[in-house]
Amino acid sequence: MKIYHYCYHIEDTNTQDAYPFDLKPFLKAFTNWDTSMQIASNVVMTGDKIFLVPVDGIKHFYLFVSAKTNDAVQKIKKTADNIHASNILKELEDDTNIGFASYIFFDPNRNIFSFASRLGAPTAAGFKNFIHNVFSRLNIGGLEFIIEPVQECLDKSEASNLPVIGRTSITVNKDNELFKLIADHLIGNSVDRDLIEGIQVTLKPELKQNIRDSAKNAINRLKLDGLEGIRMQAKRIAEDEKKMKEYRVIEKGNITHEVKSFDTAIIHQEMDEAIKSSIVAKKYAEYDKETEFSEKELQALTHFYDVEKWRNL
Repeated sequence: MKIYHYCYHIEDTNTQDAYPFDLKPFLKAFTNWDTSMQIASNVVMTGDKIFLVPVDGIKHFYLFVSAKTNDAVQKIKKTADNIHASNILKELEDDTNIGFASYIFFDPNRNIFSFASRLGAPTAAGFKNFIHNVFSRLNIGGLEFIIEPVQECLDKSEASNLPVIGRTSITVNKDNELFKLIADHLIGNSVDRDLIEGIQVTLKPELKQNIRDSAKNAINRLKLDGLEGIRMQAKRIAEDEKKMKEYRVIEKGNITHEVKSFDTAIIHQEMDEAIKSSIVAKKYAEYDKETEFSEKELQALTHFYDVEKWRNL
């Protein structure tokens, strides 16, 4: 599974004010099963019942579950007083027709979360819609849950200085001189030449070979005009034993980390390490600096930090 990272805040759509809202106390109260089960059991998305389940014994770590059948919903309702994430996972593993689970981990100190999703499980966009549906059921109008993927793009200098570079793909359009060179050589004066919008060239190394010098030369020779993007498999640290990651030059791409295990404790550990990485910290600091946040408290939502406020809805 890939781990993605998202900064988040709340926006008042009436005033366009942005609020640096800490969602963790809100979700802690919401996932108190005495209080929120009635609301949770009525949140439906694309025909599925959606539940947010705290993972036993790990703070700020949740399963985001889509239940495929009414039977699954009934099981969750019947065990609502003592529900455990491990019970949900066992149900899903025993019968994949029931549904699927994604994993969400909230950073303890910043308004950022990591998200990992199995095939068929709810997505980060689904989580955004889920929170929106919860807000709607609380009759909170005009407030929108905003998530922004943590992304990066390298400039040409940074990319060419990576110590290990593997497969590298370059995409250019008609404004780049490389387009003309390749088009002249391969297709000449074809009558439909004008219909070709772009050309992609891939430098493919032998298995597990480092083509840093060749990739560096190619990157540095490229003109920026008409260069749509470069995607490369590379490492920032030469001796890093982990597999190479995809980096993008010019175009932005999501910062991702890889987790190969489906063991919940290992997934949490990998998410915790990933969200603390220096590149994520750098991008979060940029987001925090660039976003103009209101200094007012968002009382319409902090009201629901108190679990008792959910009881009379």
